[in-house]
Amino acid sequence: SNVMAADGCVIEGEVENSVLFRGVKVAKGAKVKNCVLMQDTVVGAKAEMSNVITDKNVVVSEYRTLSGTEIYPVFVNKGATV
Repeated sequence: SNVMAADGCVIEGEVENSVLFRGVKVAKGAKVKNCVLMQDTVVGAKAEMSNVITDKNVVVSEYRTLSGTEIYPVFVNKGATV
């Protein structure tokens, strides 16, 4: 709900209050809330993200939890795997 998603996004999990750039993939069981996920970010199964900004080509592995705050979000650099 309340999602702005570009072309080519594959959303199988839950996404709320977020912006998804081209080619973002959210796997089954993943939860994304209050995030900005840039081009070709992949969120693995059962991963949970809250208040996160990812640069291009980031991979968030299965079962990972990333959480920031509204004032200080977590930022993941370009091409990183978490």
